[in-house]
Amino acid sequence: MDYNTSRSTLIFKEYGRNIQELINDAVKIERVEKRQQVAEYIINLMSQMNPQFKNIEQFRQKLWDHLFKISLYKLEVKSPYSITEGDLIDLNHKRLEYPQSKLKFKHYGKNVETLISKAIEMEDPEKQKEFAKVIGNYMKMVYKNWNQEHVDDDTIIEDLRILSGGKIILADDSNLDKLSRSNRNKSRSNNSNGRSSNNYSRNNNSKGKYGRSNNNNRNKGKNNKSNSSNYRKKKRF
Repeated sequence: MDYNTSRSTLIFKEYGRNIQELINDAVKIERVEKRQQVAEYIINLMSQMNPQFKNIEQFRQKLWDHLFKISLYKLEVKSPYSITEGDLIDLNHKRLEYPQSKLKFKHYGKNVETLISKAIEMEDPEKQKEFAKVIGNYMKMVYKNWNQEHVDDDTIIEDLRILSGGKIILADDSNLDKLSRSNRNKSRSNNSNGRSSNNYSRNNNSKGKYGRSNNNNRNKGKNNKSNSSNYRKKKRF
């Protein structure tokens, strides 16, 4: 079996392997006229990838440039455009190295370890303590999202001590939920203020020109219609 892994590397993947093999076969053709015809036929095949640009000169020139690049400038044919031999494509691409870092606790992620390293570098002990509480609060949130279960502060404090190498130790009575609760109270107060303002605007909109509600005016109009209809019925009889 012939697998793609054992074949040559594709220079332009958008054209596919068949186009590349046709170009390689065209290079081996000895007759000049036949080689020219095959090259023009390959250009037409390449143009079918984007038929909407088929008759655009810049696009045609681009196809001829790609034709010569795929052949590594070994194809000797006449091009309707000026040939400028560019840099040969490096087929031996260097593989990008994926950053490998061993995490002690994968559910906390790399960002937590980065924050802890910054907290260790702090010289002010008060700022370091407050920053450590923020890190512990974030660790508790991440732990809940990962494990979908409740976790006590003692576990987070112990994990923080291990990750910092014993350089950051929070007190056992530290409340890591305090920050989140204060933020919740602020958001609730903001929501209540927003609701009160919306109610005030609704009340103002419901008032008419002389301070009367539009609903009362509508009810009066309905009553007038009903009275007029009753009067008409009595008049008929």
